[in-house]
Amino acid sequence: MLTLPQLTENFRALGVEKGDTLLVHSSYKSFGGVDGGPQAVIDAFLEVLGENGTLLMPTFNFDFCKGVDWDVRETPSQMGYMTNLVRTDPRATRVFHPIYSFAVIGKYAQAFGDLRDKSSYGANSAFAKLCELDGKIMVIGLSYNDSMTFFHHIEEMEGVDYRYLKDFTGNITDWEGNTTIDTYQMLVRNLEMKVETMVDPMGALMEEKGVIKSRIIGEADVKLMKANEVYDFTLREMKRDPYLLYQISK
Repeated sequence: MLTLPQLTENFRALGVEKGDTLLVHSSYKSFGGVDGGPQAVIDAFLEVLGENGTLLMPTFNFDFCKGVDWDVRETPSQMGYMTNLVRTDPRATRVFHPIYSFAVIGKYAQAFGDLRDKSSYGANSAFAKLCELDGKIMVIGLSYNDSMTFFHHIEEMEGVDYRYLKDFTGNITDWEGNTTIDTYQMLVRNLEMKVETMVDPMGALMEEKGVIKSRIIGEADVKLMKANEVYDFTLREMKRDPYLLYQISK
């Protein structure tokens, strides 16, 4: 089983540094076993990042799109066990968004917590803040298609023609327990065009070109990349070949 010291050693070897702002998409089970369980993985991240670092975990919940109420204090993450551990950590704050929220611990937790962008991936979203802070993205044991929501930030910022902004309205409860009806937006696929998300080709190309670094940790294939490098590379390559980010269903 992986130990906490082994995790910290491997995270550092992959390129995580003290003071980083790090977004982690994770499959805990992919490690194959960790002494201390999921909390040990979180502790390892926080140790490597240090007191000036920031850890973000996605706490997305898509039930709001189906008309289910959202409560920033209580609505669980649908992104795996580790994400809910960070969400309920007393040190954490949560990005206030009923679809694309994040749990955040560290130096810039409040800066993320203060965001109030109505768009999921827009210019004032958590993804944009990650770029502003020159942050990094880690993917643990997941395909790019099952993890790299950051690509949708690029698509929204660059105004692609195969997605459009769609409104979702429902009940939202804040930290003080106040509930209001509000509307948020998400950049969704154009189903009339039969668009299907498929970003694995872009991820594979970035690996080939050295934008993404990889390391096997335990049994998990772990990837690390800089958000701004991903943005710049993707912007250039999507203009050359937009089908690196999506496909048309037959």
